[in-house]
Amino acid sequence: MDRYIDIAAQRGVTIAYALETHVHNDFISGARELVAETGCQVGASASGGLLFPSLRLQENDEIDLGEFKLRVIHSPGHTPEHIAFLLEEQGNPTAIFTGGALMPGGAARVDLLGPRVAPFLARWLHNTIHEKLLKLPDSVLVYPTHGGGSFCSAAAPGGSGIPSSIGEERKNNPLAFQTGEAEFVQFALSGLGSYPKYFPHMGDINRRGPDVLGGVPRLASLTALSAHHQLEENVALVDARPEIEHNLGHVAGSFAVPFGNSFATWVGWVVPWGQPLIFMSADPEHNEEMVRQLIRIGYDRLNGFVDGGIDGWRSAGLAVEVSNRIDLDALNALWSQPGAPMIIDVRQRNEFHTGHIPGALNIELGELQDHLDGLPREVPIVIVRAAGMRATIAASILHRDGRENVQVVDEHGTPAWIERGYPSATGDE
Repeated sequence: MDRYIDIAAQRGVTIAYALETHVHNDFISGARELVAETGCQVGASASGGLLFPSLRLQENDEIDLGEFKLRVIHSPGHTPEHIAFLLEEQGNPTAIFTGGALMPGGAARVDLLGPRVAPFLARWLHNTIHEKLLKLPDSVLVYPTHGGGSFCSAAAPGGSGIPSSIGEERKNNPLAFQTGEAEFVQFALSGLGSYPKYFPHMGDINRRGPDVLGGVPRLASLTALSAHHQLEENVALVDARPEIEHNLGHVAGSFAVPFGNSFATWVGWVVPWGQPLIFMSADPEHNEEMVRQLIRIGYDRLNGFVDGGIDGWRSAGLAVEVSNRIDLDALNALWSQPGAPMIIDVRQRNEFHTGHIPGALNIELGELQDHLDGLPREVPIVIVRAAGMRATIAASILHRDGRENVQVVDEHGTPAWIERGYPSATGDE
């Protein structure tokens, strides 16, 4: 929340409200943190069931901010309590903060509360989009919580960018083309991939009210020997270095999750919920951003980072493992031979269907740990992906499961395999 406070100070304005469009399923809300820092009020849907003080907002409620006002629009679909905020200036609607009800090229997905209620929420979303949002003037700007590409979104990456407009969405959004309720529901429920395992924990935390941390926690500096001792006490080590560095030498049992924009997403997907963590980073300057990402998804048992990284670990006389790697040419020579390794493609299903190595088994990375018992231990395994990161994460999961005969494709995976003209298949073949 310090970023919002800094922006407000730079502009000479006071933060009066922290307005929630819905009880979020993909991250921890910072609204209570903002209240603690500024004394502002939280405004949220009356039907959201928040268990901490907030303004209970309903359809057509208004928030008067002087030169303009915000009008509440009940906009269920992504969640049942969802609301949007229509900005009106001198009585004219000029912009709408849609949350997940409408975003460039789609909307937020309707299945995060479970498959049984998803069809019902899809019907609600149809009414929200066609009977409310698309009846606004074309000039109204559309500000969603995020664009396509999020696991919380059913919208495709890209699109017209943020802000979009009602007119642009009327012309370009596939959900706008599905005017009939039945076809809309079918479209809204199709092509939904898996989503991170931490998602189910978010709603309850946000409803009860997240802990107030009072700022971004600082990671403690740990000696290699101290970190090694903690690993023996059920603390998990997250290796945040680039995948090639992990493959060339890593701590046994560590989770490989390279630092980047999706760092927290993958940590929350593969590292057990609630487990205390220590980190090995390529650059200590990454530590603050890693912490920022992780506290947004409720991972705040962060014990520290290994001072000196892998070199400090080696200098302390502690063991380092190396990943087994294989290139595409070597894999091509093996894949069709008797006794060939089991090839596991850890991309999303829609990626796999567009093209893959014949006979490869598609297990999405986020689901790999759920299928470990079904994978034979006597058969060599080769992990492939689109790029290096997901294969390295997958290999670290298999290594933690005690599997030694695992290899990682040492190049750009399946797309490069297809570009070289090696045999490929599509769909479920």
